[in-house]
Amino acid sequence: MKHFLKGVAAVAIVMFISTLIHIFFNMRGIDLNKYINNIVEIMLASSFSTLIYQLLIRNEK
Repeated sequence: MKHFLKGVAAVAIVMFISTLIHIFFNMRGIDLNKYINNIVEIMLASSFSTLIYQLLIRNEK
């Protein structure tokens, strides 16, 4: 159960940062969908989530 909660925390952190990035660029009038494909963004977000999850469970191994 601890691993599930740490995974949820990692995804929540990455999604929060992604939302902040999108809000920042939308306020500047830049549409990120023209520059970054959604598939690429999903792959980057999942990679960062996995990295954060690995950092969170590092001490348990």
